[in-house]
Amino acid sequence: MVATATMLVAAIATVETVAAAGASAAAVKPTQLVLTVAKGESGKPATSRASLRCRPAGGSHKQARDACTALAKVGGDFARLTGEGGACTMQYDPVTVTAAGRWKGKRVNYKKTYGNACSLTTTTGPVFSL
Repeated sequence: MVATATMLVAAIATVETVAAAGASAAAVKPTQLVLTVAKGESGKPATSRASLRCRPAGGSHKQARDACTALAKVGGDFARLTGEGGACTMQYDPVTVTAAGRWKGKRVNYKKTYGNACSLTTTTGPVFSL
């Protein structure tokens, strides 16, 4: 009887541990994005493309860790990226960026045109440095 009770307690503990591990795995929401940069205002065809994963940082993005850090600072809101600023010429040579996928499980579909590559870099930092 004692052996049966011990086995029952051990089985319940195992089930609870497995359930907790599954719940914590489900709590980590994925970040999987495809980022593009294109010359002009249409966003196509892309001249650069990269995948970005965060937690852990990875994908084909050259600066994945820095890009994930920059996005984390703005809660994944691409419109709030500020980069480090800097002076750029007023030359109009537009570049358009896109981001599609998921940021911590939330759907992302972002597109913006910048006046030139310098303003893109000074505004978005490493995020679109593909």
